[in-house]
Amino acid sequence: MQFVGRQREMQTLENFYQSTNAGLLILYGRRRIGKTRLITHFLAQHQEMPTFYWVATTHSEAYQLRDFSQAVLHHDPRLAGPPTEDFSFATWEQALHHLADIVALSDKRQLVVLDEFTYLLRNEPAISSIIQKVWDHRLSAIPQLKLILTGSLLGMMAREVFAYQAPLYGRATAQIRLRPLPFSAVQELFPQRQADERVAIYGVTGGVPAYLEIFTRTGDFVGALRDHCLVSGSMMMSDPAVILYEQLQEPQTYESVLSAVASGFHQWSDIARMAGLSDTALGHYLKVLQELEFIERREPVLAKPKSKSGRYYVRDHFLRFYYRFVVPQIGPIERGYHEAAAQKVYAELRPFLGEYVFEELCREWVWAAALAGQLAFVPEVVGSYWRTYRGQGVQLDVVAAAPREKRLLIGEAKWGRETLSRRLLPDLIQRSRRMPQVADGWTTQYALFGREGFSAELQKEAAETGALLISLEELELTLRSS
Repeated sequence: MQFVGRQREMQTLENFYQSTNAGLLILYGRRRIGKTRLITHFLAQHQEMPTFYWVATTHSEAYQLRDFSQAVLHHDPRLAGPPTEDFSFATWEQALHHLADIVALSDKRQLVVLDEFTYLLRNEPAISSIIQKVWDHRLSAIPQLKLILTGSLLGMMAREVFAYQAPLYGRATAQIRLRPLPFSAVQELFPQRQADERVAIYGVTGGVPAYLEIFTRTGDFVGALRDHCLVSGSMMMSDPAVILYEQLQEPQTYESVLSAVASGFHQWSDIARMAGLSDTALGHYLKVLQELEFIERREPVLAKPKSKSGRYYVRDHFLRFYYRFVVPQIGPIERGYHEAAAQKVYAELRPFLGEYVFEELCREWVWAAALAGQLAFVPEVVGSYWRTYRGQGVQLDVVAAAPREKRLLIGEAKWGRETLSRRLLPDLIQRSRRMPQVADGWTTQYALFGREGFSAELQKEAAETGALLISLEELELTLRSS
């Protein structure tokens, strides 16, 4: 699969490489997110740079020290031949000092990569203190050294690298939190697909490169679901459990919480009930899942801080798809009913894409449009709005606000197959009046986002009222340009 969508990360690596001082870069992100691919792509741009690349494993600490020692000696140009197979430095500190000697010999910048550092850290908790000591007393004084530590265990990285009391706290000269690819990368990877199918691919894969690659192998969306996503033992079937079991105690409880939220239960009491937890116990699990960025808490735009109207959503798009659609089909999948499972998932996917994926892309469009100067104001916050007042509820899909200017953009996202009719605009305007800021006279512009276009009557109404009509094609164009 072609390398796309990592321009900012590549620029960070380039700045790190060009520095005249020693550098320590922390690269971290969930499994399959493309950390190794990012580094190898960067190395391909700098083939002249000497590189030491070592990958930690889940083996014992003694095994890994020996493996690292072997790699260090193989990297030493002063040695006439390879080391004996059983050679190992006595300590990690000795091995790192020997590596420092090798780097110091060269007058060229040299990249040293310790990939999957968190696997080593799990088996040898003292390694971060050892690296900190060697960095402070030796490595940081070698200007040509560029050290990169990568990790997939996000909780461990937070505790052992970024926490104030962590040994490596404050040592990093650069860091990259690698997140899923944006929707614009999906557009670049699948230029021949229909726009609505690109949205579906994004909704299923969540922009995770390894999962996107599956859909590049075939033009049949349902076939990809059947043959790769809904097969026992496949990467997309196995990864969620691995991700949780690697990082969490009581992973089954976390899975119950994720399943509840992914299934549409967004309020605290409903999540607790569906997960089989007390309201009090739920707090711990939500806190951890938020720290890992698997779940996020959203509040209505312009709500008071710590409003009781907050709702919880699965932030990781792939996990949201997995726990919403795949988990209920595990029984049929295990019995070999892959085609039936794929057809059922596909049939239920449309409302899911409209309620979650398309709405989120519409909110992303607001930021991109503001950056491109397509809006009358630059919003300070973009989200959605919901409220129940005197027994009446209101839900506004897209709300962008600039409180200091008292300006709003309020929009509605429609994923249906029908052309949008004129009645939608006055209905949106009427519902928006239940938002206090609209009632108070804030300057408000309206927008309708549609998958299948707009009727002539709606276009005339929009022109008269200054409302925006954003088609799926226009949305894609703006996101691609951002």
